[in-house]
Amino acid sequence: MNKISPFMRRCLFLLLLALMLASDSIAQGFEPRIVFASNRDGDWDIYSMDVNGNNVVQLTDHPAIDHYPACSPDGRRIAFLSERGLTSDLYVMDSDGGNVIRLTSDNSKDSRPSWSPDGTKIVFSSSRWVNRNSEIYVMDADGENEINLTNHKWDDVRPSWSPDGSKIAFVSMRDGAVAFEPRHIFVMNADGTGRRNLTEDTGLTNSFSPTWSPDGSKIAFSSRIHWMTGDIYVMTADGEKLERLTDKEGNNRQPAYVRNGRRIAFESDRDGDYKIYLMDTNGRNVVKLTKTPPGIENISSSWLSRALSVSPSGKLSTSWGEIKRTGNP
Repeated sequence: MNKISPFMRRCLFLLLLALMLASDSIAQGFEPRIVFASNRDGDWDIYSMDVNGNNVVQLTDHPAIDHYPACSPDGRRIAFLSERGLTSDLYVMDSDGGNVIRLTSDNSKDSRPSWSPDGTKIVFSSSRWVNRNSEIYVMDADGENEINLTNHKWDDVRPSWSPDGSKIAFVSMRDGAVAFEPRHIFVMNADGTGRRNLTEDTGLTNSFSPTWSPDGSKIAFSSRIHWMTGDIYVMTADGEKLERLTDKEGNNRQPAYVRNGRRIAFESDRDGDYKIYLMDTNGRNVVKLTKTPPGIENISSSWLSRALSVSPSGKLSTSWGEIKRTGNP
């Protein structure tokens, strides 16, 4: 058997070391990031940050309101709402803020996009129907083939697609709504059939913002007693076994599961202005991620599974650690 020369051993060692470093770099590069909206630059734009709140990157820079980002399952695109037209329309961009494309153009208000698990479709709510109430719509990810899934006399809003693609959770005022209440969490098949109220027997009458756990076994949502006070709850996907996760003065809302299912981001005004917080899925170990000055708010978090570079071309470091985009359309 031929012996490996010292030179070859050295080369193999260097190759193994390079592979280990590359593997570590890839693992770090795919750490999830939080995408959110903030008015820290004078108007509402979309930003991203590490899970510890550092390395904030500004993704949009437009005088109109950009908000409610939703990250695609593969982490390459972000759908968001913008008021760059006459009203709120849906746009999509690359995860670094480039290649902004308008998906909807209607004289009504579109809201709250959510991607199908395969990334081919987007579900959202809109008030474009003839009686101007909000309905749940689905369309291809390029904005084509729009279909109304609900068509009901009361508002249906804030849809969220299940991880297996078979269900859509949403909020509705159907089932005896009076004076804008109750708002319950419903679930339906992805084609709009089989609608079922999940929260009607929970005692909660004003619930919002359902979001599925990554394994599809649970739905987290927010519910409030009145406009100024609310908490995050979680229930099994069949509406059973309800658990309250937050018990802090103020409005705690908009939960968003991290992709590994171990933590939940949410927004709260418990300290005055809305900031982004992170907690374990049992409600413990709450950490404030955005520490902007009073008067600056941070809302509407979504998880990005692919990390973009924190020093891309065209971005400059500014206050609070963010890196600002210039010249974005």
